[in-house]
Amino acid sequence: MSTHLPTGLVAAVREFTTNIVNPYDPQELLHRLTEQAIEVVRADGAGIMLAEEPRGLAFAAASAERVMVLEQLQGRIETGACHAAFTHDRIVTVEDLAVTTAWPEYSARAADLGLRAVMGVPMHAGGQSIGVLNVYREAPGPWSGVDVEAAEILTAIAGAYVLHANELRAQHTLAEQLHEALRSRDVIGQAKGILMARHQVDADAAFDLLRKRSQSVNRKLREVAQELVDSE
Repeated sequence: MSTHLPTGLVAAVREFTTNIVNPYDPQELLHRLTEQAIEVVRADGAGIMLAEEPRGLAFAAASAERVMVLEQLQGRIETGACHAAFTHDRIVTVEDLAVTTAWPEYSARAADLGLRAVMGVPMHAGGQSIGVLNVYREAPGPWSGVDVEAAEILTAIAGAYVLHANELRAQHTLAEQLHEALRSRDVIGQAKGILMARHQVDADAAFDLLRKRSQSVNRKLREVAQELVDSE
């Protein structure tokens, strides 16, 4: 097996470094990170939890519906691979959630959803932990050193983006920036629900419709989502 970093990681770094000088939506950035993580570490799903007072972690973004369900579960029961990575500030890897004795409710639900292996990678910005990136695979098995390094690089980039967004908005604190991303999640979730009902599509297809609309009118994803919610 090659020890070189995946080709997809080079493309991800190039994309992020090119776009950092332009205005960007934190929520769209987080969703894009989940897509990049799937490609780079050859995973089947990815999700992001962000730090939120006073509870600790809250769901922020996911690549697919089943990952969102699992991440939201972690937010409710306050346990799982993501919480372990955040609490201990270290990377957590599990080869098979179907047989591990850790976090019984979370592990059983993951197995039910067809997700067997997980890696949780802490995200940092401004010298503090701000969340965790979780990546999942359907097949059980170990995570290679290359997988871990690639995931670390992606989360470091994402942390830098969040910090940069905060610096561009000097009147806000880092916590406010994170809360903004979580508020955007709620509006986007409502808009997705409207599109799912209107077009009879699943959550992933609804998000794609919303993002295409955002790109076509050259407006932020949250603004387009809010406009759709307000029109109902």
